[in-house]
This record gives sequence, C-alpha cells and structure tokens, in this order.
Amino acid sequence: MDGVTYRRVTLRVVLPLAGLIVLSSIDRVNVSFAAIHMNADIGLDPKTYGFGVGLFFWTYLLMQLPSAAVLRRIGARAWIAGSVIGWGATAGAMALIQTPGHFYGLRLLLGVFESGFAPGVVWYVSQWLPQAYRARAIGLTLLAIPTSVVIGGPLCGWLLSLDWGAVASWRWMFAVEGIATVIAGIAAYFWFADRPAAAHWLPADTGLAIEAEIAAEQAAAGARIEAPLGAALGDRLLWLSGAVWFVLITGANAIIFWMPIALKSLGQTDPLLIGVLSALPWVAIGAGMFLNARHSDRTGERFAHLGYPMLLAAAALVGAALAIGSGPLALALLMLGGLGLGGAQSVFWTVPTRFFGGRNPSAIAFINLMGNVSSAFSPVVIGWIVASTGSVAVPVYGLAALLLAGALVVPAIKRVAEART
Repeated sequence: MDGVTYRRVTLRVVLPLAGLIVLSSIDRVNVSFAAIHMNADIGLDPKTYGFGVGLFFWTYLLMQLPSAAVLRRIGARAWIAGSVIGWGATAGAMALIQTPGHFYGLRLLLGVFESGFAPGVVWYVSQWLPQAYRARAIGLTLLAIPTSVVIGGPLCGWLLSLDWGAVASWRWMFAVEGIATVIAGIAAYFWFADRPAAAHWLPADTGLAIEAEIAAEQAAAGARIEAPLGAALGDRLLWLSGAVWFVLITGANAIIFWMPIALKSLGQTDPLLIGVLSALPWVAIGAGMFLNARHSDRTGERFAHLGYPMLLAAAALVGAALAIGSGPLALALLMLGGLGLGGAQSVFWTVPTRFFGGRNPSAIAFINLMGNVSSAFSPVVIGWIVASTGSVAVPVYGLAALLLAGALVVPAIKRVAEART
C-alpha cells in the first residue's frame, strides 16, 4: 500500500469510524449530565441510579461475542449501520422514560447495541490496512474516547442549558443526541463497504491488492483465516494478549476514577478547576497514542513500543503517589503516566490483529472482553481500597505494580509471536 491509498482509506474509513465512536461514548455517558434533574423526575435515588448505570456493563460484556458472530454473518456495512442505529434509537428513547424500570431496561439495551462496536472496529480496520499503517489507524479510533470527553461535556451542558419550554431539558438532550446518532447510522450504511474490493471509491485492482497484501501478512504470521474462536481459545497468545489489554484498560479506568479525588486531596476544591485539570491526563493519553503509534509504524517495531510505555506509566504513577503532597509535580507525573498508557494502547492491537485478524472477528472480541471485565470491577476495587486505607496513593501503587506485571508479559508475547514467523 502506498501513502496515497493510506490517506484515502484513513479519510474514508478510519476517521468516520472514529466519529461514530465519539457518538457511542457520548450516548453512553450523557446520562451522568441528565441525572442532575432526571433522577428526581422519574424517582431515582443515588443507589438506584448507580444500579441502573451499571446495568449497561453487564450486557456490554455478555453480548460482545454474539455481536462478533453477527458481524461475521451479515457483513461489516450492515453491522455498523445496525449497531449505530440501534444504540442511537435506544439513547433517544431515554427522552421518554417515566419510571426506574424504563431506565433499567434501556440501559441494558444500550449495552447490547454498543457491546461489539469497539472490537468490531479494530477488526474492520485490520481488514483495510496492512501492518505498516495499522498502529496509526487504530490509534486514531482510540483517540475518539478522549475526544468525546472534550466534546461531550460542553455539548451536554449546552443542551441542558437551553429553554425547551414545557419539556424538561434532559429529555431534549437525549432526543437530540439520539436522533443525530440514528441519522449517522443510516448514512453509515451507504458510506462503508464490507471490504476493500467492494469499495466503489477505490480502483478495483487497488482493493484487491490491499486484500492480497493483508492475506499475505497473515499467512506469514501463521494466522488461520477462518479459525473459529474455539480453536483460538487454546492459543497461548490469545490469553497473553487479553491479560495485557486487561492491564491497559484497568489503567485507563483508574485515571478516570482517581483523578478528581486525587486533585481534591491535593487541595483543589473548585469543581470547575478540578474538571479542567482532570482532562489533562487525557490530553497526555492522546499525545501518547499519536506519537508512539506513528513511530511504531515508521520503524515496524511493535513489542518495545508496547512494553516500554507501560514501564514508563508504572514509574510515573509511583512517582505521582510519592509526590501526593506536592500538587503540580504529582499532576505532571500523572500526565506522564497517561502518556505511557496512551502510547501502549495505540500499539497493542497491532499484535493480536496480526495473528487473529483473518475473516473471523470473534478472537478480537474475546481479547477485548477480557480487558473490559476491568470496567465492571476496577472502580469498585479501587473505591474499596481508598475507603479501607483512607489513602488515594495506595491504589496507585497497586496499579503501578499491575502495569509492571503487564510489561513483563510483553516479552512472552514476543517469543510466542516470533516462533510463528
């Protein structure tokens, strides 16, 4: 693949997918903004609200493998459109809820439609771009999450601030954002193609050449194109990859959970200032994604670009915990930790997609499932540790140890991978 084709695929495939991920994230978390008035309107207290929010993750985790099976059966174009339309309609329907039961049901349904989208996007990108360009492309889709943090808060706040007459502003917020997502899903059906050879905007020989190049890379890596998930479950590389992704997701969740509390413990009490400062590690995560992915693609090296950023993140977090009383130094070290986490995340998926890509997305979904188990449990565990010890530094030491352990797994992945090539 030449540079011109890479840029064309980025504009036509990767960036639109990143935009859909932004919508996914906003439609998932806008409930936290609506809750200010919604909870009283439909009879939710903090306990029932937290229970309803958490229901999303149960179906989100349980339905990832079924979603991958649907992707394989109906093709990427219909699957992308169906997923986006489904979660957009569900998010929009939140405008109509009247009881806690309605809230619980729609949170469960939202998890169903969003469940397989992230791993499906990773797999889909791996069908369009060979290894030399893959880290940058996947990094761009991952950048959608910090981008949604920057865009989503002001957008939700603006919609909630408008005077919508007799209808509560939180209902209009859900309706407007949900309708926008449904429109994007309809457009996606006509925008995306199932595979490069089917893309009308690529010359036929170029699409076939992309598929041939990717198939040749997978054959050289020993990947079985049609290997079922059952066969992959006996593969050591699958479990090692899932373990590393679990560590990286835990790190991201810890930053989300710990940053506001940590800043408050540093003496910051202004909610607006805490909100702004809490976004800084996400800026660092985005920078790490971009810089490390770009360098990894240019050099063609993956494993050092995965392991060393994890070590950097571990060291920086230890430093942040030790500097807990120093304010700016602790924040700077947290940003350095975010830089390492983002760098590792952007390169990670280049390894499993090389060996498990093929035409079956189930193995990629399983690795993502292993990582996202952390989303359901790590905030609870971190909260318990903080409550038990009275210190926000203790869980950070634990996270640093986990990142160190994850970095030590990377050489094992490298040995297994090199034995196959």
